[in-house]
Amino acid sequence: MLYTRPQLVLLLAVLTAAGAGLAVGHWRAHHPELVERLEQLDRTPAVADGQPGGAIASPSAASGRESAAPIRERPRAPSSTERRGRPAKLTAPPVEAPSPGPLDLNEAGVDDLARLPGVGPGLAQRIVAARDEGGRFASVDDLRRVRGLGRVRRERLRPLITVGE
Repeated sequence: MLYTRPQLVLLLAVLTAAGAGLAVGHWRAHHPELVERLEQLDRTPAVADGQPGGAIASPSAASGRESAAPIRERPRAPSSTERRGRPAKLTAPPVEAPSPGPLDLNEAGVDDLARLPGVGPGLAQRIVAARDEGGRFASVDDLRRVRGLGRVRRERLRPLITVGE
């Protein structure tokens, strides 16, 4: 016998953890907009005490290091029996329609690119970064070098974008 039972259990645990890490990395690479949205949840600032909504101002205030003011809890969500009617659907904020005519990839800024359907601020920033790092785009197909912009999305954007000389 090459390995004892505890060694096999440990080896299986290490392989499972490594596989889970690879799976998470693969998921993050293929869903960058969702990853960015989830990461933004932790970055939203808390409301200071005394302001509308009155929650804690910062994590250090919660531990009592910043001030001795009493900490108020965030208001709790109503239970399903307290809610009336159907809950409101979550919708994306309204996005301004892109200007008529195709958008030039080599001249557009982050705000212009973010107005394109299916392109959020994170992807727009990566497009501009790829242009800054790798030089001007020679064709729409050069968008392959942008992480998170696959073939399907590139084909959907093709009628809306152009590459100027």
